Amino acid sequence: MKRILLLSISLISLSLNSIAQSVTFSAAKRLVEPVFERVVKPENIVEIKSEVKPDLKIKITNKSYLWTISGVKGKDWEFEKGSSETTPSIKLTFNKLGNFTVNLTVILNKDKDDENEISYELEDYITVRSVFPELAALYAQKPKPNYKKLVERASDYIVKPKYANDPTPYLFLAKGYLGLVQQGNSDPEFEGALEECVSSFATAKEMDKNGVLNDVEHQNFINELEMLLLKEYLEVQMEGDMSELAEAIDFYSQITLNPICIKYVEAYQKYKTKNAKGANLIWTAEIPKLLKYERGETDEKYNNSFKNELGVWVQFTEADIMVLKYGVMYSAIALKEQKNIKACDILKKVDPWFQFEKDFRQLFEGSEFNSCVKN
Repeated sequence: MKRILLLSISLISLSLNSIAQSVTFSAAKRLVEPVFERVVKPENIVEIKSEVKPDLKIKITNKSYLWTISGVKGKDWEFEKGSSETTPSIKLTFNKLGNFTVNLTVILNKDKDDENEISYELEDYITVRSVFPELAALYAQKPKPNYKKLVERASDYIVKPKYANDPTPYLFLAKGYLGLVQQGNSDPEFEGALEECVSSFATAKEMDKNGVLNDVEHQNFINELEMLLLKEYLEVQMEGDMSELAEAIDFYSQITLNPICIKYVEAYQKYKTKNAKGANLIWTAEIPKLLKYERGETDEKYNNSFKNELGVWVQFTEADIMVLKYGVMYSAIALKEQKNIKACDILKKVDPWFQFEKDFRQLFEGSEFNSCVKN
């Protein structure tokens, strides 16, 4: 079975009393393949480098390192030639599926009587995962996948201890349930297929430490699931049953990787159900974030890349963008009823993103909002 190793190490900076300003370490690459049949190839090797940045006013006479990797050395992972527990940088290969934790202890000596020892453990994981060819084949089966069998086989993998920390079986389980929903399933055994689909995906999302969901095939599925919730639930209930809208909001909140998109719909739903306090709490938290967002430059109608309030570029699905549009439009109406000037602020912000959207233009043309988007 072919397996893939996905590695994510975050930069960490710590203040080290008077001797050092910071210690950092990072991985050279995030995606590698594990060793197969004991033949090590360049793509199997991941390098982690450490760097100590001392206070330039302090002379360091000696630095020593001690790396600790979870699992069993020689069985689950190996140091490559030239690196060891005590080298400043290490090169590793992995043989076992699962998550691995990295720990580094650094000892800095100013003189023989002045020594600082700093030990810390990364919260991020090295994740070795299987691509599950059996499940992938079931999902890709032509002319039509057997979604019931996919659900059954994915459920079998989930209970195996070997895959306890792997989000991929849950992703395939969610795909199986979505397929049943789309086929108009009438089997009583899968009556709650949509709920199970959302729950399975939410579990995978929580378990994903290092970007498994960023795979193109999974991104396509996420947009497919979000579009179903948007078209068959959110759009239908925006001016309908607010209790059913609340359930659709809950489902969408569990699966989206960009929660700001659904927050404006949630605020509108609370406002329409006489929970103005709850709505205003959301707007107070989310409007400052939205006003900091920047859209990626493109000649297309709109681009799916946005820089968020933290300055990090994130990728929106097509559904995310549409949900954000609806949320801002309806939130603006509710805010205007409260004579809140933030209604114009959010419309001005998103107007360049949705200026070609017919419903966005029609809602405000000739209305009291017209000045918001023109000024």
